Amino acid sequence: MEERTYEPEISIGKIIYRIFRDWRKIFVIALIIAVIAGAGNFVLKKVKTSDGEYLKKVEENFARELTAFEATGATLQREIINLEETRSQREEYNEASILMKINPFREFNASLQLYIATDYQIVPELTYQNIDLSNRILRSYVTYMLNGGMYQYIMDHLSQPVELRYLKEVLSISPDYDNRMVTLSVRHVDVQECEEILNYALEAITAKQSEIVEAIGEHELNSVNQAVYEAVNLELDEWQKANIQYVSELSIILQEKAEEYAKWEASPRPQKEYTVSGIVKNSIKKMILGFLVGAVLAAAFIAFYYIMSDKLQDANDLKGRFGLRVIAQIPRVHKSRVFVGFDRLFARMGGLPFKESDVAALAMVAAGSVMAELSAREICEVQGGEKEKEKNLKIAFTGNIAFEEVKKLLSEMGLENKAFARCVPNILRDPGAVPAVMEADYVILVEAQERSTYSEIERELEQLLAWKKKVLGVVVVDVDAIP
Repeated sequence: MEERTYEPEISIGKIIYRIFRDWRKIFVIALIIAVIAGAGNFVLKKVKTSDGEYLKKVEENFARELTAFEATGATLQREIINLEETRSQREEYNEASILMKINPFREFNASLQLYIATDYQIVPELTYQNIDLSNRILRSYVTYMLNGGMYQYIMDHLSQPVELRYLKEVLSISPDYDNRMVTLSVRHVDVQECEEILNYALEAITAKQSEIVEAIGEHELNSVNQAVYEAVNLELDEWQKANIQYVSELSIILQEKAEEYAKWEASPRPQKEYTVSGIVKNSIKKMILGFLVGAVLAAAFIAFYYIMSDKLQDANDLKGRFGLRVIAQIPRVHKSRVFVGFDRLFARMGGLPFKESDVAALAMVAAGSVMAELSAREICEVQGGEKEKEKNLKIAFTGNIAFEEVKKLLSEMGLENKAFARCVPNILRDPGAVPAVMEADYVILVEAQERSTYSEIERELEQLLAWKKKVLGVVVVDVDAIP
């Protein structure tokens, strides 16, 4: 036999078809595993629940799980409420705050300094000096400014109402007790607003002077270094952007928390597994999981078996492996099956070229092909020989299948009673097959898909080569076809 080097190609499409073709086997295996997993889980749970100590532990675990589950939902609700309130407050602040309205590249500022002057003098010749009240007077003014009195006076007189917290952001007070001075600074969106606030602040302080004079002592309140100017405040720009960004971040966090809460609501509540309904539900889950695992394992086994098997899987492989011509492929006809529509669909997806209904026609086509080739060879041998009359050639049909199946094939091909066609048992197992093959001029192998093996076909070819018998080709029976 001619030496051939053949490396079989692994076709993903064929593997997938083999898996889908055997979907009934996969379903049955998966169903068996599912039943075993579900029944085993049910029995195991029932045995465990018969123990009182185990039931007590399960009850405690259920209580803990339920408490943790409800606490998670309550925590998410509180977080969502807090985030909504924080975002609402921050949005309200950004809309009403004067600082948020100021253009940081055109920030208007106004400031003045108030100086406290008294008639206090140090008399060197006196051992005991009079008390200097300047510091007390300045502290009284600062206290009045900071405790809300001055702010209230300003808010009562402003043309545009403003809340105290926003006023305190733009009006700052900086006392200097060493030099008996206090600085008032205002920043706003324009000059008029700055001057208005500063003027009302000065009016409020001036109105307070008589009360402080009566309570502490005489003094003068002088206004110095009053100025209005425009500035660029990059720190304010960054602060405004941070405020706006913070609102956006709050919205994102709130959305994430809302989604998390929705998932929590959709998630199943902890169930008591030791109840009958709980055991049944858990067993059903195990069955579903077992079914999926079983289906995957069965499909993986079918694919692995297809790749590693030595059995004839595809008739076209015989040409690549042994150089044999495939004379015909005879489909296998299945009995009536339920859900045959799935088989038909998967067969078409697998690209099968034949239909089961074509068996008779394919057998007759194969017979015609054999007879035509035999006639051609008879004519060639007569023309090339010394005899003038035609020589009647004989063909032996044999293969790695049962003798009765070979006879059945010849019957289907209409060659059963033909003198040139002879049915021969398996030459590897039946000693009586050797003389029958030796009497024939040519041999046609008859092999069955998924029953004949490549190793046995190779041994058959080696034997025929040793006997110097020509193999016309091979007929493969039981091939897959569209139902």
